[in-house]
Amino acid sequence: MYALGEIVLIVMGILLALHLDNINADKQAREVETEMLREIKSNLAVNIVILERTLSTESEYLHYNEMILDYLDNREPYDEELDSAFSVYFWTISTNPVTGGYEFLKSKGIDLITNDSLRNMISFIFENEFSILKNENEVWSNNLQQTISYPYHVKHFRRHFTTDENNIEIELAKPFDYESLFDDKEFKSINTEIISNRKWNINSLQNLIVEIEELIDQIDSELQN
Repeated sequence: MYALGEIVLIVMGILLALHLDNINADKQAREVETEMLREIKSNLAVNIVILERTLSTESEYLHYNEMILDYLDNREPYDEELDSAFSVYFWTISTNPVTGGYEFLKSKGIDLITNDSLRNMISFIFENEFSILKNENEVWSNNLQQTISYPYHVKHFRRHFTTDENNIEIELAKPFDYESLFDDKEFKSINTEIISNRKWNINSLQNLIVEIEELIDQIDSELQN
């Protein structure tokens, strides 16, 4: 009976040690999960700033594209304000989201995020939404610029430069023959394609900012829990 009691105590001791090890392992895993979520949240906050800047610039360029089309469709006389519009109407914007926190999470194992819906949302934003924003839109707009809009621009416009009151150099452009653009179907078509792409990009940016804000709220809730 004494020997049996010794065996029971040893087994209980082993089970207790294993249980404590599991508790410590779980605690360490939760600490790593918390660290990952905070890092991802920080990346998302930075990405909102990046996307809002991109949205502002894209909206400014869209204004110039629509201004040009309005002047040409209404056969308005040339205005020096068009110098700014003609210098940027074909420009594209690169967006490079910050993904370091998510890449670190993947290296540790994405299953560290124990909340299934939160884990899926994080993956969706970083793997799907950022990919569409960076690849599909940029490839489309860059191809349009490199193969169509920029080659047209260098044939029909000339760049010139001026300085403002702070002695900052400003890039401008003038058409060689402004009035010929009134009936230039090719240029109007290029401009409307760029307008269409900008509107799509603006809508995508606005929707993505909302999704990121919702994801940050979910992460905050998870951290509080």
